[in-house]
Amino acid sequence: MVMHPRSAIAILILTCVGALGACSSPAQSDIDRGKELLGANKREEAFAAFDAAVALDPQNAAAVAGRGCSRPLADTAAAVSDLDRAIQLDPKSAQAYRCRAEAHRAAGDREAALADARKALELEPSHAYTHVTLGNVLDELGRTAEAIVEYNTAIELEPTLANAYNQRSIARRRLDDEAGAAADVDKAIELDPDYGAAYAVRATSALSDGDCTRALADAEKAIALDPEFPTGYGVRAICRGDAGDLDGALADADKVIALGRIDAYAYWVRGLVRAERGDEDEARADFLQAIDLAPTAEFAAEIRAMMAEYGLN
Repeated sequence: MVMHPRSAIAILILTCVGALGACSSPAQSDIDRGKELLGANKREEAFAAFDAAVALDPQNAAAVAGRGCSRPLADTAAAVSDLDRAIQLDPKSAQAYRCRAEAHRAAGDREAALADARKALELEPSHAYTHVTLGNVLDELGRTAEAIVEYNTAIELEPTLANAYNQRSIARRRLDDEAGAAADVDKAIELDPDYGAAYAVRATSALSDGDCTRALADAEKAIALDPEFPTGYGVRAICRGDAGDLDGALADADKVIALGRIDAYAYWVRGLVRAERGDEDEARADFLQAIDLAPTAEFAAEIRAMMAEYGLN
């Protein structure tokens, strides 16, 4: 019997529905695997999975967005390109807007990051991690009290989100709430003992207290758990510099920037190391870049005062 083409199509549709998605995109298994890996912070493996998905289905918005979300922080231009494409394919992709906000933030474009974070929340107002993203951007804009409101909202929506506690710890310390900051970073580590970024934040706190022994221990832990996260290298750079290992300190400071940390902290760290080495022109350039990127006038003033100490004004 020769089946009529329309009958064949109808049976195919019924078969797909009955199989609960058996006829979905050929890229779906790679997309699902990429999401799982990205959720486990295995960005390199997640990128490979999403890249395979894009190869199978170049018009799949979820695949393109996932690839953009999983790119290294240093690869911001490629990430933005992927996420622009994902938004073209699916203008209602909250994930693409959220990840593009993070990419713009990594590139130092905070106004674009702010617009994307707000758009992501407009599309998905109850997504806890997007509230964290918005909080991060606000904090870097010097609007720390507003940032804490976003972190509080994220914790209300998802009480076990370690990242929200970790970021609130940073903001609380900026507002001189030392007890609250310490409690938050400890909570983040309690919730996720393998969360490298939390150890990096605790290392930064120890460094601020002048305790390089504790700072180095947590920085080494952070680097071991998440070698692509830059903050641990920054702490280790300063402690190595204090110990007289200026070559090691410069290597770590360069690593901070190579990993995509394009902000005042990164250039301040490298400027400090270069000043200690006597590389005056390079140190001056880094300090001036840090001033341009400083989220607050107070931080910029501190950098200028440090430049004066080294005779770099």
